[in-house]
Amino acid sequence: MPEHGAHHGRTHSGFSLVELLVVIGVIAILLALLLPALHMARESAHRVKCAAQLRQLGYAFQMYANNNKGSLPAWSGWHTWPPGQPDDSEGPAWTIEMIPYMGDPDSPAYNCPAFPGRVRNYFIAAIWSSVNGRNAMKLTDIKISSQFILSGDITEIQAYPRPYSTSNYTTSDADYSDEGRPLLAFPDEGGFLMHRGGNNVLFADAHVDTFTAFDPMYMSFHPTRALTWQEVHDGGPDADAGNSQ
Repeated sequence: MPEHGAHHGRTHSGFSLVELLVVIGVIAILLALLLPALHMARESAHRVKCAAQLRQLGYAFQMYANNNKGSLPAWSGWHTWPPGQPDDSEGPAWTIEMIPYMGDPDSPAYNCPAFPGRVRNYFIAAIWSSVNGRNAMKLTDIKISSQFILSGDITEIQAYPRPYSTSNYTTSDADYSDEGRPLLAFPDEGGFLMHRGGNNVLFADAHVDTFTAFDPMYMSFHPTRALTWQEVHDGGPDADAGNSQ
């Protein structure tokens, strides 16, 4: 029998300070490795969701045309939603025309999840119609449907209201259309990339692809031949569908 007061061996189940610091260090390293991967996964998910929304818009354009003698919705000047506010202008607004197919212009289907705020991020192609004196085009005008840009991410930052840009706009346009300037702009054109992989582009055949720069092999702002936005703009009515090659 051990004598009274004798010391017994004891085991310690807790962490020592050194062990705790080692564990914290390992966790910090793992987090440093995982966070970029999680960030990239989230960005990829945003790009995929944006592409799905644009594809939905493409199908909605086709349904609208089927119900309106083949015409796509018409565009005009700057419009507000709800309509009738001080900045509103006369004429049609394509997102308002699309309400039966996409919901109202504040529908989240128009908002790219990669954009830092809740605004409308998609436009309708208008430059070819504009130079030909029209406010809308027909699907039958489009002969290269897999190349013709019908919509896409708005990546011309000055098209957005404050505080996203230094423009004078205080509201987001309910009728974004590119008759006045290219709204799908890439970094070499003074624009930005909405997604890490590039900008999502909706084509007239309702497929969506992602690009980091304008590619004349796959993209066109002219419905019958490969032309950039600037070429259609500068060509005026001479860049009409009758000049197809």
